[in-house]
Amino acid sequence: MIEVMEITIIEKETNGTKFYCVEIDDTRSTHRIWVNPSYYKKELEGKIKEYFLGVFRNARIEKTQKGNLVIKQGNNNVFLVRVKCGYRGESSFEVLSNAINVYKFYYKHSPNGSLGISEMGLIETAKDYIKIEWKRSGRLYGNPSRGVSVIKVNGSIEDIPDISDQEIEEILAE
Repeated sequence: MIEVMEITIIEKETNGTKFYCVEIDDTRSTHRIWVNPSYYKKELEGKIKEYFLGVFRNARIEKTQKGNLVIKQGNNNVFLVRVKCGYRGESSFEVLSNAINVYKFYYKHSPNGSLGISEMGLIETAKDYIKIEWKRSGRLYGNPSRGVSVIKVNGSIEDIPDISDQEIEEILAE
């Protein structure tokens, strides 16, 4: 099902300049999300080497010319989420609420992904929550294969598992 990632901020130093980032390592590659130093000092000071939920308040996402993602100060909220796939399966999600930016990437549970590939995302929104429709395949051992989840800025998740397409349309009608 869906989860808000637990992350840690890593400090890197080059020529006396400090940089901050979040690294998500799977067995094949590393996904790096940079954190602007001024945002770090204002919002995250003291959280290096300390796990916390991947919800960034008063933030925004900016993509550099080289394709790097940077979390900077802003008026929005940024969520780092993952839909965990079943054994030897895949997962995917769609953001149902109004998102400003959505950047998706994949987490391989083995070097070639044969044990499963989970979809992850960095989602920026102006609201204090996001609604996500998710699907997963593989061996689920009785857990739901699809559903809708509401993730709040405090990290809590409300799941509506095994939901039909008609029910999703009714929920979205506001």
